[in-house]
Amino acid sequence: MMRTAKRAVLAASILAAATMVSSAAGARTSGIMYHHTFYSDATMTTQVGWYRDKCWGNYVQATPVHGTTSPYYTLEAIGSCPGGYW
Repeated sequence: MMRTAKRAVLAASILAAATMVSSAAGARTSGIMYHHTFYSDATMTTQVGWYRDKCWGNYVQATPVHGTTSPYYTLEAIGSCPGGYW
């Protein structure tokens, strides 16, 4: 009985962790799509990377990053999901 309860708790923990990881790294629910531009430093003069959000079904998803990301970035609204690009 105790072994079964431990397995159930372990299975629930794994499922919860997998759900949190997939939702953090994956799609957001419907909303605004953005063009993300990354810069080398706080002066925001040298661009080092970018990516755009896209609408997949009713979820906003990030496209692959071109270049690299950084803590210095701007967001430009480019559309809504569902709805399309502006």
